Amino acid sequence: MTALEEEFALKPGSLFKFEIGEEDTIRRVPVGEEFEPDPEFIEDRTAHAVEIRIQRGDLKPGEVPERNVVAGLGEGGLAPGVMVDGKVLDGVRAVWRLPVDYLHTELRAREAEVDFIPVDGDSMIPTLLPGDRVMINRAQTAPSPDGLFAIFDGIGIAVKRLEVVKGSNPVKIRIKSDNPAHGTDEILAEDLQVIGRVVCKVTRL
Repeated sequence: MTALEEEFALKPGSLFKFEIGEEDTIRRVPVGEEFEPDPEFIEDRTAHAVEIRIQRGDLKPGEVPERNVVAGLGEGGLAPGVMVDGKVLDGVRAVWRLPVDYLHTELRAREAEVDFIPVDGDSMIPTLLPGDRVMINRAQTAPSPDGLFAIFDGIGIAVKRLEVVKGSNPVKIRIKSDNPAHGTDEILAEDLQVIGRVVCKVTRL
């Protein structure tokens, strides 16, 4: 381009749609530095790398991923999926690092079995508040004993209190909200999609 500019007596830089002053120079940009850093791209790339480590069982002791999904405390939450080794998963937005003894002994969980997810809505107030994080143990999907669980409600992920309806045959599960302003539902146990039991919460003060 500079040779063409000299041949046709053009101003330096005119073929690049800008003019170069005496203090400016044209330089070759190294590969990988063609564009300004894009924080979102870097974050996505990092999250994807974490997903690959998760799938390969390479999480470090005490590492717990926070999934890029908002669990509804009313209507279910949704999140875009990411493709890793042919599987569609919820993306990773952060990685928590917990004391290993606390995770293994107190919470009775292993790194490969748990995820943090943020929650929203008011149906589980006062137990859970919008903005809280809950840890889901995906190895515990049986709704007995009663407790808090992350479920798929047909729309997205919801956090609810589950109770086995005693004496029901076939077995039914009662889906309850801690906020009395919200109703209660019952569903056949075989139709309920349980993601995991809530074993821990992190809340703001």
